Amino acid sequence: MKLRQHLAQLNKSIYVGERFEKNLRGQAVFGALGLGIGSIMTLMNILQHKGFITYTTLMFALSGAFIIYCARVLKKREPVIVISTLMSMVFFSYYAISGANEGFAILWTTMMPLVVCYFMSVKYGILLSVYFELLIIVLFYTPLRAHFTGLYTDTFMNRFPVLYLTLLLSTAISMSQYHESVLVEIEYTERLNEEVRRQTHVANERADKLGRLSEQMVQTLARTIDAKDKYTNGHSFRVSEYAVALAERLGWPQERVDELRHQALLHDIGKIGIPDAVLNKPGRLTAEEFEVIKSHTDIGAEILSGLEDMTEVARTARSHHERIDGKGYPEGLAGNSIPENARIVAIADAFDAMHSDRIYRKALPMEKIVAEMEGQRGRQFDPDYLDTFLGLIREGAFGPANG
Repeated sequence: MKLRQHLAQLNKSIYVGERFEKNLRGQAVFGALGLGIGSIMTLMNILQHKGFITYTTLMFALSGAFIIYCARVLKKREPVIVISTLMSMVFFSYYAISGANEGFAILWTTMMPLVVCYFMSVKYGILLSVYFELLIIVLFYTPLRAHFTGLYTDTFMNRFPVLYLTLLLSTAISMSQYHESVLVEIEYTERLNEEVRRQTHVANERADKLGRLSEQMVQTLARTIDAKDKYTNGHSFRVSEYAVALAERLGWPQERVDELRHQALLHDIGKIGIPDAVLNKPGRLTAEEFEVIKSHTDIGAEILSGLEDMTEVARTARSHHERIDGKGYPEGLAGNSIPENARIVAIADAFDAMHSDRIYRKALPMEKIVAEMEGQRGRQFDPDYLDTFLGLIREGAFGPANG
């Protein structure tokens, strides 16, 4: 039962993810070594007129080139494993049987299974070791032994199979343990990654829920603001729509567009602090009343300033009535000193004021709106943003004037 479990473990690949890529690089290095060593041995055999062994070393070099091709170009391990195992069996069987290099070449059989174990497959490396052990037993412990007298010493033929069996067992045990330890590491990493994915999913769900809640709260605040001023109901949502359309036309990233949407929805939050009698006065405002109305920018910034993540929202609420020429309020900022989002909201805010019915007048015709806004180019409005916004108007992005 335990043997079956071990065999089942060996059938599981340890080369996944980053380890797979590292193994391909290792196989390419192994192939390069094979190509180099095989080429050197081939040249040496040619110079020494070694005959058939020259062809085997040439095939060894070509096998190295094939391994490099599979590892670096095809990005596949399987052909490398098969060719390495087969070539090792063929080449080193020939070395053992022929007594190549006066029997010295048989020592390669002690190294190749370990190389295959580490770079290719533990299972194939162990099988290769078993094959060589059986081959050596047949050659040295059977009547075939007589054919190798003179190629190998009696002491070598008596002891080498035992030595190789010891090497086989130590290789099998150590590489199996290495293989199983890597599998444990992979399994642990997978469990850890799965837990990370699960926790990330939970965190994302909570973030989405909080995001939806935040969006709903912003919209609720915007409705509260609009309800305060019965003559501009829906104003905050329309300003947000126009501002977002302009930002998208400017090619802003979605995250930045979403931030602008929230800022536009809350740009008039300070109107909550304006007395109804002033805010909804049907007639012309006195100078004192207009100063009260103007204070909604400071009130809005004050309301939002206490929120850690609302710094930019507060700045937009405070600065959306500033003018490019410096004649706006509350600080008289000019040009690029006015926050970028506030410059966009200012355009959207002014457009909606002219595009909607008010207590003292009907919505203006679109042609008159365009003319009015063009007249404020570089004075009230940022020229670049205004040109883009007027382009949207001319394309009919916002329809006819409301009436």
